[in-house]
Amino acid sequence: MAKGISVVSQLLSCVNYGEAQGVDREIAKGILENYNLIPKLTIYELADLCFVSASSITRFIRSLGYDSYKGFKIEVETTLKIDVDYSKKVNLATSEDLQPIFQRYTDNVLENIRFTYDNIDYEQLHRVCEMIYQANQIAFFGLEYANQVGFHFQNKMASLNKIIKLGVTDEKQWELAQELQEGALVFIVSLEGSYFYRHTEIFDLLVEKNCRIVAISMLTAGKFMNYCDEVILCNKTNSNTEGRVTLMYMIELILMAYYINFSHK
Repeated sequence: MAKGISVVSQLLSCVNYGEAQGVDREIAKGILENYNLIPKLTIYELADLCFVSASSITRFIRSLGYDSYKGFKIEVETTLKIDVDYSKKVNLATSEDLQPIFQRYTDNVLENIRFTYDNIDYEQLHRVCEMIYQANQIAFFGLEYANQVGFHFQNKMASLNKIIKLGVTDEKQWELAQELQEGALVFIVSLEGSYFYRHTEIFDLLVEKNCRIVAISMLTAGKFMNYCDEVILCNKTNSNTEGRVTLMYMIELILMAYYINFSHK
């Protein structure tokens, strides 16, 4: 499969950006509509549900990067079993627990935003915006949710005449790192630091190219952070995805600061 991007994201991409009448688009749509049944379906049963032949399913599965339908089924089953986004309390919760869970989540979001706001380094923010303004090449690296934020950042910066390159899979990010020129500006977004450990080869290449690295993270110290030019502190806790809200908040602050200080130059 295309590493760094989930099977669901790949399927949604086919539906959102595939040819309007394309067979691949219809297969992707059929799989999504029957996603929770995939582990129990034979390739022939899935083909019937998608109104195509088994050979068409095989070809489509291989286009996603899987060697076989069996491997695809295993990957789908894995995504259905894992509840990695949430804490044990949320995974074991019932409908009666919603109000206190929502209250705790909301409190954590507010605490995260207040913590991030209280720790804004305005001189650092200006330095980062100046780096963006002066950069000839800018790239954005992160895991799946961070890449969704990256698309927003890319879109808004394009309206301010700054092009940001972004790769949504491990393969595309490696290609992007190879293409970058010496001294390019790079944003690495990883709240808990997992990107640095999963992609040491990309990080090492960026360091080797003397790229100017801006990290956005909950971490401010560590062997990887020591190689970053700037580390923007974002979030205090991320036990139930609440850190995602503050990440978008921080991106908006960077966009706002850049617009105010550099868009009219």
